Amino acid sequence: MLHSAAYQHLGFEAQNNLVRAFYLEVPDFGFHWHYHPELEITFIQNGRGTRLVGDNMNAFESEDFIFMGSNLPHTWISDDDFNKSSEMMQVAVLQFHPSVFPDNLILSQEMKSIRNLLMHSGRGIEIGKEMRVEASKLLLEMLGAREFDRYRLFLTLLDYLGREQEFKLLASQAYITPLNHATEKRILDVCRFVHEQFMNPIKLDQVAQLASMNPTSFCRFFKKSTGQSLSDYINDLRIGKACNLLMDKRKLSMSDIAFLSGFQSQTLFNRIFLKKKGMTPSSFRKAMG
Repeated sequence: MLHSAAYQHLGFEAQNNLVRAFYLEVPDFGFHWHYHPELEITFIQNGRGTRLVGDNMNAFESEDFIFMGSNLPHTWISDDDFNKSSEMMQVAVLQFHPSVFPDNLILSQEMKSIRNLLMHSGRGIEIGKEMRVEASKLLLEMLGAREFDRYRLFLTLLDYLGREQEFKLLASQAYITPLNHATEKRILDVCRFVHEQFMNPIKLDQVAQLASMNPTSFCRFFKKSTGQSLSDYINDLRIGKACNLLMDKRKLSMSDIAFLSGFQSQTLFNRIFLKKKGMTPSSFRKAMG
């Protein structure tokens, strides 16, 4: 049974480091469902078990390589057979705070590929087999590198990962697809507002005004920019929130979950959940244990 994710304080402000890279070698990974503002790469060099990222649950094996955005709940749990063996979980981890890329830097043309990566990371990204070999080499090289070389390798790694054409996204919460330098800032401002307010009623006029557009023009702009209508985008966020609540040990009622996720009625919640997840909320709760 999944519990509420715990906030983990990584203490970056107490250290004078832009990035942190470290290696773990332990007999097992227990359940540690947590989140933190820092973005994270986790590379399982050796191990197997179950991986949870947001509302996504999958088995993992050695060479698992995942990039996770800010505040995305996650945990890796080694399986019983592995825990009883003489093998060790061997894991390389990279963490960095989003403030390492201020707006005036991340919106520059030179950062296009990294921006591409970051703008997908909110759902968690599984790095494919073809990229894992080179990506893992760069990550492991960072572990023993001196400060400047570590930062250089960090940028090289993110640039390399950001050149992927199609990302395999894990959690259901939607994030935006980058377009071009002229429109990204406006889209980022709109999406930041929607992410902060999706549990409350959001009016089209309100969001269109934020983008300095009339509602009709804004709808076309948003659909072209993200590949989704505004309502679909908001519903994805609300369903993601509902999934977290359905996995919560408190066993909230369906009506409470609907309300806390931003839906005005349980009927609407049930209908959209079925459409988005292919099962009812009750079935999802049962499947997640």
